[in-house]
Amino acid sequence: MDDVHTAAVAKALGHPSRLHILRLLATQTECRGADVFSELPLAQSTISEHLRVLKQASLVVSRPETSGNGMVYCLDPTVFDEFIAVVSTLAAAASLCGSDGKGC
Repeated sequence: MDDVHTAAVAKALGHPSRLHILRLLATQTECRGADVFSELPLAQSTISEHLRVLKQASLVVSRPETSGNGMVYCLDPTVFDEFIAVVSTLAAAASLCGSDGKGC
């Protein structure tokens, strides 16, 4: 994962409503957009914007519903795994800072 994508994922994770959406999607294999809209006390346009940010960061993927005109959303676990790897590498490097007694 390059730095631009890492920053986009971090930004996407940085809002409580987007975290709420991710937790909702994590409880099921896929979720209808109408269910996401009914779960949050926000305007549909606001939720759509949050979903757009999550999709832009590749945390969420969507497809049209097979019946009806809505969308179905689900998480992309690959991006979470890549983000965790980047953060883990940073955390491991941070533990080295100052370990020689000289500071950073």
